[in-house]
Amino acid sequence: MQRDVEKKMENKSAQLFILVLLSALLVFPAGLAFAKAKNRGFKDSLYSLCFVNDKEGWAVGARGDIQHTTDGGLNWEKQDGGTKMLLLTVSFCNPQVGWIAGKSGTILHTVDGGKNWSKQSARRRMHLFALKALNAEKCLAAGDWGTIFYTADGGKTWEDKSYPKDVIIYSIAFNGEEEGWMAGEFGTILHTKDGGVTWSLQQTGTENTLFGISFSSKQQGVVVGLSGTMLRTEDGGATWKTIALASDDKGEMPTYYEVIMRGNFGIAIGDRGALMTSEDGGKTWKPIDVSLDIKLAWFSGVELLGENKAIIVGSRSMAIITEGNKIKLIGYLPSLFYPLNKS
Repeated sequence: MQRDVEKKMENKSAQLFILVLLSALLVFPAGLAFAKAKNRGFKDSLYSLCFVNDKEGWAVGARGDIQHTTDGGLNWEKQDGGTKMLLLTVSFCNPQVGWIAGKSGTILHTVDGGKNWSKQSARRRMHLFALKALNAEKCLAAGDWGTIFYTADGGKTWEDKSYPKDVIIYSIAFNGEEEGWMAGEFGTILHTKDGGVTWSLQQTGTENTLFGISFSSKQQGVVVGLSGTMLRTEDGGATWKTIALASDDKGEMPTYYEVIMRGNFGIAIGDRGALMTSEDGGKTWKPIDVSLDIKLAWFSGVELLGENKAIIVGSRSMAIITEGNKIKLIGYLPSLFYPLNKS
């Protein structure tokens, strides 16, 4: 079942850009040193996070897993979405209304904070990797084969606004409800000024796959991707400039799967435990020092819980809370966080 998605998430130019992201369910080693067996909770990987404030959020992942927290990620409870499908993305516009999407066009919708989830249908059953809930009525979903679905009636109907080229779209970012960007395969960045009704192509100067995109204002944004690719714009994407990143301790450039910016602070996460932060609007980045155990993991979901505090999720339900450039709490969902250092 999941192998179909894994194959689609292989780079079409033969680079295995997401080897860990969806295959880790089968190969991730058990028994990381920082987590005791009794604290394991469950083992399914988590792929996406969405917080509506500093306390309340949702995480989604393998086998239909939906997790909900109201205390900033310290404790989580499982919600029933009525599916065992792989869930890859979640977006809420307020504490009550949100959507989840994933494999084979799966779309779930709630109007009561996830107490109840209903299934919705789009015209084509494409894998969906990105969502953005603009308000209680409008939402965008994107993924395989340039697929872009748009609803303006709370998901009762989904219009097909697909991009005409065969690219996988992995990420959506908006600044307000009208202006937004999408990022995906072959260095693709799409831009809208009408809330996602129409999209235009921006020039990036790269063919590398782009996995995560974030804007802290209508002008300033960062996008990350394959093999350490990072681009930054100061003019809303009219021009994108490459940011040179340091290689890891093996002299290799890890793939980054997600980035989030707020003001001058940003955090990027990815393969092989890659975590890094910026304090100057994305101009420069500093790696977060992690243990060997964490380097065995990958991370694909991140949200900011304040000016410089972040929560991160990834393989085997692993989660990390950072503050600035330091890891503060670490463990596995649903309720196992403990201080990394006693001091």
